[in-house]
Amino acid sequence: MPVDVRDHPDAPPVEELQQLTLVPVDPSEIRSRFENGEQLRELNVLAERDDLLVNLTKNPLEEGVNTDVGDALYRLIQLFGTPQVPGFEAGTDVSDREDTTFKYLFRVVTEGEFDDRQLPDEWLVTAFDYRVGLGVGLAAWESDDTDPADYGDDVNVVSVALLTNVTTEPVQCEYADKWY
Repeated sequence: MPVDVRDHPDAPPVEELQQLTLVPVDPSEIRSRFENGEQLRELNVLAERDDLLVNLTKNPLEEGVNTDVGDALYRLIQLFGTPQVPGFEAGTDVSDREDTTFKYLFRVVTEGEFDDRQLPDEWLVTAFDYRVGLGVGLAAWESDDTDPADYGDDVNVVSVALLTNVTTEPVQCEYADKWY
């Protein structure tokens, strides 16, 4: 069930929403930054910004909207391959993990030019499992001098809706001719 934010008071204009692209960050870029000692700062939007969810058409944390985390992972793998954040790749040791067992890092890019643009040109988001549901995080590298908590409500709302919609919309199975 898609989350519709077009009528949300913090949503940017529909024309701007239509120009968003979700791109997985290249694993070599992530590894290189980690090897250079950079930290990825994250803000778990669904856990730390519940004030934003009040105005969403559907709250992704409510039962029935946020599908099973296994479904979300299946869809992410079908669309983008296995998780690419070091320490969260498929097949790695999970014994030291507390809440999160997989994590993807994406770049959201705003294409096109607008006279009154609300959203930044690009920003980082993470998709991960959080307490047996989908977690959505805003992220930034330390060297970018950006604090994920400083993003406006528009970026938070758009990020939650975008990742929720990507993980709740069925994808065509490779094995059988059906949608899951």
